Amino acid sequence: MRGLLLTNFYLVYRSILAYTGLAILIAGILLYFGGSSMQGIATLLIILLMAMPSLEVIKTESKSDYDKFVLTLPITRSNVVQSHYTFYFCIVIIGAVLSYCIFYVYNNMTETPTDSLFNIVAMGLFVVLVAGSIVYPLLYIFGANKSDAIVLGGGIAGFFARFGFGYIVADLPLSSLKLDLSITIPILFITVGIILYIFSYFIALVIYQKKEF
Repeated sequence: MRGLLLTNFYLVYRSILAYTGLAILIAGILLYFGGSSMQGIATLLIILLMAMPSLEVIKTESKSDYDKFVLTLPITRSNVVQSHYTFYFCIVIIGAVLSYCIFYVYNNMTETPTDSLFNIVAMGLFVVLVAGSIVYPLLYIFGANKSDAIVLGGGIAGFFARFGFGYIVADLPLSSLKLDLSITIPILFITVGIILYIFSYFIALVIYQKKEF
C-alpha cells in the first residue's frame, strides 16, 4: 500500500508542485482584488486545484500501461483502489491546510478578516470530497480517455451538492438543540462528505473488481 502511494506521488509530483503554486497565485489575486466577497471561491479553488493532480494518476497510469502492470504485482485490486482513494484524500487534506494557512496570513494582513474560517474550509472540503466520490467510479467505468469531462462534471456536481445539502441543513432543527452552529454545521458537512466518499470507495471497488484490461 505504501509503495502504491509513493508511486502515485512520483507519477504526478511535478503537477502537485505546479498546482500548489497556481493555487497560491490565484487565491492571492482573488483575495487582493475581491476581498472578503471572494473568500469562499478562493478556498474552493485552492482545495480543488490541489486535488487535480491526484485525479491525473489514473490517466497517467493508463497512458503508460502501468494500470495493467500493477495487476501483475503481489497485491489485490482492492489495494489499487485504496491507493487512489487514500492519495486523493491526503492531497485534499493538504489543500485544506494550505487554504487555512493562506487565510490565516490574509487575516493578519487585512483590515477585513475572514469570518468563520473553519466554515469556509469545510464547505470547500465537502465540494471536493463529493466531486471525488463521483469521479472515481466513473473513471473506472468509462476509462481515463474521458477523464477531463468526468472531472469537470464531478466538480460541477460537487458544487451543486454543496447548495443542495445546505438547504437540507437549513431545515434541520439544530438551533433547538442549543449547539454552536458555527462548529456544528461545518462538522456536519465534513462528516457527510467523508461518508459519501467512503460509500463511493465501495462502489468503485466493485466496479474495478469486474473491470477487464
